[in-house]
Amino acid sequence: MSELAVETKDLTRDYGRFRALDQATLAIEQGRVVALLGPNGAGKTTLLHLLMGMLEPTHGLARVLGSDSRRLPAGTVCRIGYVGDGEEPPSWARVRQLMRVQAGASGRFDREFFQRFLARHELKASRAFGALSKGQKKWVRAGLVLAARPCLALLDEPVEGLDPSARQSLYDELRDQINETNATAIVATHIISDIERIADDVAIINHGKLVIHASLEDLRDQVREIELAPDEQMPAVGDGYEILGCKETSGVTIAWVRSTPDQAGALPALLPPHTELRTVGLESFYLAMTEHHNTVN
Repeated sequence: MSELAVETKDLTRDYGRFRALDQATLAIEQGRVVALLGPNGAGKTTLLHLLMGMLEPTHGLARVLGSDSRRLPAGTVCRIGYVGDGEEPPSWARVRQLMRVQAGASGRFDREFFQRFLARHELKASRAFGALSKGQKKWVRAGLVLAARPCLALLDEPVEGLDPSARQSLYDELRDQINETNATAIVATHIISDIERIADDVAIINHGKLVIHASLEDLRDQVREIELAPDEQMPAVGDGYEILGCKETSGVTIAWVRSTPDQAGALPALLPPHTELRTVGLESFYLAMTEHHNTVN
């Protein structure tokens, strides 16, 4: 097993009586791109802020690159790249000034890479950050993080405001860097189809609970969407299977079932005749875990 880039145990954050993150436990290996998914207000940004040490946990702990997130050493902080959603540099700062600040903070900053990055996206270092479009701001912030060569990148909605081609290009740059440097990235996003293309793992948070953290390869192998014939009921499938969610529309029942690896091939024989069995894409799986999760006893 690879060394862990992030490890949390029962990580919890309360705001008064509101629990934003509830006992999240996960382990993320180096070299992985993790799609962090969940509805608005689910706890994704809170998790990233806790990992960055920007918030104190109410309970539990997080270790980031081997250090307690509450007391990150300077040598660890400079190995983390962070892009927050809505957290922007001062509007008056020139792009070249942001480059100098990032270079001073990271110690690994690749100025030549950043200059080539700006040129590829037709951005000038002399521009004030506040004069850039929303999409250009995203490119500059992403370029600053990538040029810093982080061991861990925490990205909160990094492609929001970009067109589909630009989103694909940015994610390709991120994937290339992960492959080259064995770094780790956690990407919180609502645009599931884009991140599915480059992600290794998915972590889904709903109502503050981490409902699943798994590799996408395992989910594709183990999870099936089942559509029963009209008026058929979902049968008891027994040991080795977990019904993740279920919905009924116009008399038709659709369920999502996860099998253990050794039981996956036996599932069709347990279902009624004329049942449709389909593999599951990430977006369909996400809906099963957030909108229809725990709807089955």
